[in-house]
Amino acid sequence: MQRTMRRIARALAGPSAALVLLPVVAIGLALALAWNFGWIRPAAPRAVMPMRQSVYLWQRAWNEPVRTAVEQRAPQFGGGMVVLGAEIGWTDGAPTQVVVELDHALLARTALPTGLALRIGPCPKELLSEAATIEYIAKVARDMLASARSGGWEPTELQLDFDSATSRLDGYRRWIEVLSAEFKPLRLTITVLPTWMSSSAFGPLVRATDGFVLQVHSVEKASLEAAAPSLCDARSALSWVEHAAHFGVPFRVALPSYGYLAFLNNAGALTGLVAEGRPHGEADGARVREVRADPTAMATLVARWMQTRPAAMQGIVWYRLPVDGDRLNWSWPTLSRVVRGEVPMAQLVLVARAGDGALVEVVAENHGDLEAELPRAIDARWTGAAEIVGADALAGMEWQRDVRGDLHHEVRFTRAAALSEGRVQPGEARALGWIRLTHATEVELHALD
Repeated sequence: MQRTMRRIARALAGPSAALVLLPVVAIGLALALAWNFGWIRPAAPRAVMPMRQSVYLWQRAWNEPVRTAVEQRAPQFGGGMVVLGAEIGWTDGAPTQVVVELDHALLARTALPTGLALRIGPCPKELLSEAATIEYIAKVARDMLASARSGGWEPTELQLDFDSATSRLDGYRRWIEVLSAEFKPLRLTITVLPTWMSSSAFGPLVRATDGFVLQVHSVEKASLEAAAPSLCDARSALSWVEHAAHFGVPFRVALPSYGYLAFLNNAGALTGLVAEGRPHGEADGARVREVRADPTAMATLVARWMQTRPAAMQGIVWYRLPVDGDRLNWSWPTLSRVVRGEVPMAQLVLVARAGDGALVEVVAENHGDLEAELPRAIDARWTGAAEIVGADALAGMEWQRDVRGDLHHEVRFTRAAALSEGRVQPGEARALGWIRLTHATEVELHALD
């Protein structure tokens, strides 16, 4: 390098200096750009400390299942929790807000390190730099923090989740500078998208914060046509994490544990996404695809980062805390195993359970820690003189007799439901149907894939 610099110096001192200067300046600019985007930087230092893991709670309504999850499951994350505190949006140019009624007494009682998240929808371009916009955001944040403190607990961070276009990151940075100055010493963090890292404004933005959360999960239109659409590509996540480390700012990685229902019209256009609540839209003729977080892929990522990761990567934030009744999220047994970097397994067992008299219940039990897929059909067979008196199907199943020409000794239960209805959660015992015979008889169940 020194020899090269001496040659450049001699050239600049000679008569051809003007001719040499232009390519030298161009090379310098190219090197500066390559450094900014991380193309020629040395490998990022590796972490030596254990990886901390935390969890995000995004429910607006704190009902009993949510409270139970916060009390019993959230404390098992050593890195604590982040809870949604409020959301800001704009309607006809006017800001609006939705405030989450948090159970402050419960949060104070658990004494779990907990941050407050403020979700902000797309801001009209003409309002981005307005002082009134920043003041509105600051007021919502002030009210959230004051409510928490009056409830008996101190937030560990204020996390902004702004749905910003990449082209507007400079304006976002000005928000951060104002808010950070107001709320210090409270840590101010933001969520970021991998695509933002291609912007020259990304470095200054994250350096104005106390850290960021890199969201490596998204719904891509092209992936919806895949056989098993995935919410997070593990190979891309590894690459993005290494890239993020070069900005020299501590960060965490947001990994998904949930899924979306994606609705497409007859032309294949995406018409809607559902990440919470019950599925809807099938009756409207929409085509439904489920985009899921793959537990095996996520466990593999965790195991790898436990072994080696950039020093700037401080840990993982799981999106989201399992709450009973949320069938688009992993169950608690699944997530609790994945956070250890272990691959969960399903273990579906079919049971013919004898009831009163000659009643036989057809039950599917999952003895594993990963949700199990129901088989396409289940045949219930028996021998002897017993005859069928009646039968019925439950839980999205259909039944028929005379499957193989034998009216008395076989009933088939066929899966009719799709998506999450066809899965049995860990620890769940689901009744799929029943058969009543003329007298008690042993019934055998056979799964058909």
